[in-house]
Amino acid sequence: MGMGHLPLTFLLTIAISGLFALAFELGTTAPIGSFCLLVLLIAFSAVGPKSETDSRTTGTRFTVARVGLTCLLGGLAIIPAGVAPDPLLWSLAIAGIAAAGLEAADGWLARITESASGFSERLGEMTAALLVLALALLVWRLGIADLWVLAAGVLGFGERAIHARNPSVKRPDWRVWSELALRTALAVALIPTLPGPIAPALAGLAVLITVGQTAFTVMGPRPGASA
Repeated sequence: MGMGHLPLTFLLTIAISGLFALAFELGTTAPIGSFCLLVLLIAFSAVGPKSETDSRTTGTRFTVARVGLTCLLGGLAIIPAGVAPDPLLWSLAIAGIAAAGLEAADGWLARITESASGFSERLGEMTAALLVLALALLVWRLGIADLWVLAAGVLGFGERAIHARNPSVKRPDWRVWSELALRTALAVALIPTLPGPIAPALAGLAVLITVGQTAFTVMGPRPGASA
């Protein structure tokens, strides 16, 4: 997907956040927050080393969709906490699961369509970290788990920053599944019909997965070593 699809990313993010806010009467805070998050994602992703062979792409259409969903969840996470109706919670859970699934498939699709670039990889990495932080914030602000659940989001950004210093180290294949499990656990924790102890347990599982991923990145193979 070429850089010309960036307007589509903005349009999709504005559309889904606006429609979501309208459907649940959330006001303008969520759409504004979603738009600001998208601007920050694009700006920070544009900062990085460039090479003559680096194709100017923003990833795939899966990238567009998951960026939009992630910014939606991030914008909703900054709304003051309160009692959320069940339809809203179900919608948040579905959006989180969809974003997690798109993330798992995005890397594979980018490789087979030759849509990967330095920019798209940075955008994907930052979007992945933001998704975890947004879901963790929602779980905390909705009273599903205590403040400790934010460790998943904070460690996620830290782990991405550490990996960015050694980009030549290939991530093992199991990381795709652990990332999917982490995000799915946080998203499923938002489902309102779960029995009482299940949702906090899922949040705890997400934190444990993040701790394991961070430990592997810190203590794992260095550049030039076998993965």
